Amino acid sequence: MRFRYTLAAALVALAVLLIGGRFLESFRAPSGPARTQVPDGPEPVAPTITPEPTSVAQETPPSLAPSPWSARNKAGIDALDKEAFEEAAEHFAACLTARPDEAVYAHNLAETYARWAMFLHDGDAWDRTRSIDLLQQAVDLHPERLDLPGLLERYRRSEEAEEGFFTRHTLHFEVAFDLNRTEVRTDVQTLVTALEDAYLEYGEWFGTRPADHGQPIRVVIYTQEGFSAVTQVGAWAGGVYDGTIRVPLTDLSRELVRVVSVLRHELLHAFVDGAGGGAVPGWLNEGLAQWLERGRRGPAAGDLERARMAMGTARPFPLDQLKGSLAKWDDPKAIERAYAQSLLLVAHMESHFGAPLLREMIECGPKGDTPRAVFKARVGLELDSVLADVFPPR
Repeated sequence: MRFRYTLAAALVALAVLLIGGRFLESFRAPSGPARTQVPDGPEPVAPTITPEPTSVAQETPPSLAPSPWSARNKAGIDALDKEAFEEAAEHFAACLTARPDEAVYAHNLAETYARWAMFLHDGDAWDRTRSIDLLQQAVDLHPERLDLPGLLERYRRSEEAEEGFFTRHTLHFEVAFDLNRTEVRTDVQTLVTALEDAYLEYGEWFGTRPADHGQPIRVVIYTQEGFSAVTQVGAWAGGVYDGTIRVPLTDLSRELVRVVSVLRHELLHAFVDGAGGGAVPGWLNEGLAQWLERGRRGPAAGDLERARMAMGTARPFPLDQLKGSLAKWDDPKAIERAYAQSLLLVAHMESHFGAPLLREMIECGPKGDTPRAVFKARVGLELDSVLADVFPPR
C-alpha cells in the first residue's frame, strides 16, 4: 500500500485444524494491502489473503482412529495438499455424510471450500461467481471461522465494483478496467508497458519472477469510489496489493506519472510476497517498495530529503511496531512518518551493507530464519542498533 502516492502490502494468518494434520492458512487479504498488515495504536493487521497454507502434522484423535472414515479423511488432506480441491471435497463430504456429528469433517470441508474459492478468485482458473458460492458454503459449514465472512464480503464488494470490467491479458499481467472510461482505454498500453518493464527489472533484482510460474498478476483500475468500496482502506492510500494490484485513478492523462509510480510500488510488493511471504516485516516491505519504485538506482536525493522532513524531530517507531501493515492506521502524520522511516532505514542499509543483505532478509522466512537473525549473522550487530545510526538522538 502506498501513503498518498505510496501503498502498503498486508497479511493475515489463519490457523485451521485438520484431522491428521493442522494447517495454518495465511490469508493475505483481506491487506490486504498482500501483499497489507496493520497496528493497534500503530500495530498493523493485514487485510489481504495469502493462499500459501503451511501444515504441521498432528496425531489423529484416538476417538476417530479406528474408523475407516479417518483413512478417507487423511486422503482428503493429501488431496488438499496437492490443491486437488474437487477430490478433497468428495472425501470430506463423504466423511461428513457418514459421521455428521464429527465437527472436524465439517471444518475440513469448509477449509477445502475456502482454499478452492481463493484459487478460483485469484488464480488461473478465475471464476468469481463460483468462488463466492464456495466461500458461502465454507461460512455455513464452519461459522466459528471468523476470517471467512470478511473475506466473503470483500469478494462480493469486488464483484459489484468490477461488474462489466474488461480484462486485457499481457505476458505477465491481467489488467482489468472499465471500457467505458475512455481515458483509461486510450492510455492503458502505457500502463502495460510500465508494468512489463518493472517486472523484468524486479526479476533481475530478486532473481525470481512470480508470474513465470503460470499465474499472471492481476491489476485492477478503479474509480476512487470503487477502490474505497473494495479495499476499505483510508483515503490516504494511493493503491493496494492484496494478491491483486488495485489502483484508483480519476484522470489518467493528468495522473500518469503518479499511477506508474504506484503500479511499480505495488508490483514490488508482489515480488516480496513471492520471495518471502508473510514473514517480511512491513518496514522492510514498504521501505524497499519506495526505494525501488523510482528505478534500480534507488530514490532521488529529493525523496530522501522529504522523508527526513517528514520525520522531523520525532523519534523513530520501534521496529516491532512497524512489522505489520499500515492499512488500519488512521493518523496521517504517523502514517507519513512510518513510510519515511521505512524508506530511510532501507536506503541506509542498502548504502552501508548492500542489496544482497536486503534480499537475504526478505527470503529468509520460508527457510525458517528471521530478518533480525540474518542481519546479526551477517553484520554482527542487532538490527535495532541501526535506528540510532539513521536517526541519531537530538
